[in-house]
Amino acid sequence: MALLRTFTHSARTARAFSLIELLVVMGIFILVAGFGLVVSFDSFRGYTFRDERDAIVGSLHKARSQAVNNMCFGTCTDGKAHGVHFAGGVGSPYVVFQGTTYVAGDVTNETIATKINSVSVTAADVVFAPLSATVSGAPIVITVTDGGPHTSVITVESEGRIWWTN
Repeated sequence: MALLRTFTHSARTARAFSLIELLVVMGIFILVAGFGLVVSFDSFRGYTFRDERDAIVGSLHKARSQAVNNMCFGTCTDGKAHGVHFAGGVGSPYVVFQGTTYVAGDVTNETIATKINSVSVTAADVVFAPLSATVSGAPIVITVTDGGPHTSVITVESEGRIWWTN
């Protein structure tokens, strides 16, 4: 009898999880995973946005450096102005060119494609004068946005100085 009483008592204390307890725990895991997924997607979008903005700033610095160094690609004996052409629109490429105006199809142009299709740039062409890297019509304001919470403003001043927000 004592053996039967011990077996029955241990069977009552060693119980399994109920279906409701399992569903509550699984629900908590799903909520935590969903929150982590939302946060990681926003971090990824912010990273790609900043990467694209940095590529645009890098292109401006490259054109400015080529103008300061009085570089000339192709057939010319003296240096030329250099600039960046923004086609505008979502996912449009931008082009580093030489000369005072952008000429499509010029073999000396260097096309820099955008890395993500959701970034749009609103700007006119930015042209740096040879040797001095001054910019006429400055300050030129370039707005970069991904259509969401990320927006950055790049400013090119008349002295050729480039700075940006965010």
